[in-house]
Amino acid sequence: MQRAVCLAEKGRGLTYPNPMVGALLTRGPKVIAEGYHRRFGTPHAEAEAIQRAGDKASAACLYVTLEPCSTFGKTPPCTRLIIKKGIREVVVATEDPNPLHRGRGIAELRKNGIRVKVGLLRKEAERQNEVFFKWMRTGMPFVTLKMAQTLDGKIATCRGLSRWITSQESRNKVRLLRAEHQAVLVGKRTALLDDPGLLSGDDTRQPVRVILDPRLEIPLDRKIFKFKDGKTLIVCEASCFGKKYEIYHRRGIALLAVPSRKGRLDLPGVLEKLGGMGIISVLVEGGGETAANFLERGLIDKIHFFIAPKILGGRDAKTSVEGAGMDRPEKALKIRDAEVSRIGEDFLVTGYVKQSSGNF
Repeated sequence: MQRAVCLAEKGRGLTYPNPMVGALLTRGPKVIAEGYHRRFGTPHAEAEAIQRAGDKASAACLYVTLEPCSTFGKTPPCTRLIIKKGIREVVVATEDPNPLHRGRGIAELRKNGIRVKVGLLRKEAERQNEVFFKWMRTGMPFVTLKMAQTLDGKIATCRGLSRWITSQESRNKVRLLRAEHQAVLVGKRTALLDDPGLLSGDDTRQPVRVILDPRLEIPLDRKIFKFKDGKTLIVCEASCFGKKYEIYHRRGIALLAVPSRKGRLDLPGVLEKLGGMGIISVLVEGGGETAANFLERGLIDKIHFFIAPKILGGRDAKTSVEGAGMDRPEKALKIRDAEVSRIGEDFLVTGYVKQSSGNF
C-alpha cells in the first residue's frame, strides 16, 4: 500500500477536481502491474493497473488508495472491471468521502464474492488527498496560506519594497506550489504594490488568478489583466458588479460578486462560490491584511511560511499577518504537525492551523 501511495503522488496537481489515486496488483509477494490516475479524464488507477496486467489480473490482489468508483463519470466504473477480470481480493486504504458514493463500491465488490479489506494506511491516504476530502465533505476549497518573510516577520521594507525577501530556490518552490493549486489569491494592496504575475513553474498548469478588489479600483493596465488565458477572476462587491461588468467582460476578465460589510468582502462566501465552480484548492499569497482576514475567520487549513535569515526592522514595515491581532498570548493560533525544512538559504515552515476561540 505504501507503494500505491507513492504512485498516487505522481498525479499531484494534475487530477483535480478528482483525487490522486495509486493502485497495484500482486500475486503473493510479486507485483504484477502498477497504475495511477495521471490526469482528469484519463483512466483511473485501478483501470490502468488492470490493463497493464492483462490476463494476469485474474485471481490477483488489488491494492488501491481510494475506494473504487461504482458509477459512470468521465470513465466507466472500476468496480465492474474488477469483477469482470476475476480479481479475488481488494485492499482499500480509505473510503470515498463523497456521501453519495461512500461504501457503495466496497459493497458491490463484496456482493460479488470479492474479499475487501479497508483501512490499511488510511491516515496517509487521507492526508495525501486532504484537498479532495475537504471539498467533498464541505463544498469548500482547501485553503493554504503562503508567506515569504524575514526572521522578524517583515514582508516588505518601510518603503514597501519586497523584491526579493527570499532566495531564488524559495521562489522556485512557490511556483511549484502554484502549479499544485487550482487558484492563487491576493488582496488589492498586493496587486497594486507588487503587480504580480502569479504564474506557476509549469505552463500546462497555470492556476486561476483571484484578486480581491471590492470596489474595482485596480487600474486595468496592470500585469494581472494582460493575460489572455481567461484565468483572471476579480472578486468585488455586488454593488459594483453591474456598473463595470461590460468593461471587464470585453477584456476577458471574469467578475465574481459577493456581499460585503464595511468594505470587507464575505470571504466564506467567496470560498463557497469558488468551491461551487469546481475550484477545490486555493493558495492565498497575501498581503498581511488579507492573511489576517482569512485567519481570523478560520478559513486557513495549512500554512507555508518561507523565512529568510534576514532582519529588516521598521515599525512601519509590513508584517506577514496584520489585522488587530490577538490580545493575549494564549489566544494565539497554534500550528499542528509543523515541519521545518531548508530551501536554499531559507527555512520553510509548513503545518496545519489549529483554530482557537480568540479573535484577531
